[in-house]
Amino acid sequence: MPYKVSHGKALEVTYSPYEVFARIQHEEIQFIDLQFTGLTGRFHHTTISANTFTPEHMRDGLPKLDGSSIIGFASINDSDLLLKPDPNTFEIIPWMTENKTARLL
Repeated sequence: MPYKVSHGKALEVTYSPYEVFARIQHEEIQFIDLQFTGLTGRFHHTTISANTFTPEHMRDGLPKLDGSSIIGFASINDSDLLLKPDPNTFEIIPWMTENKTARLL
């Protein structure tokens, strides 16, 4: 969760899927990096075009992941998984200046 400090206290900042989507459009984000960890704690990600991303993807998830390719996730028969991004983890990746990219966990 993101926080901001006000009067010496940390206050939790929350975003709705629609606020994140509006920011993606306003900031002219080109790519969304969807990040997650496997069962062993290993970091994984997949990148999608921002123009295919909708607020509903944050609500319903994206059918974007083949779990059989990740150790411990699923067998080949049960491998279709959803990525369900948390809107509160949205952040623009500052070093990606040429192809503006943001990430969601």
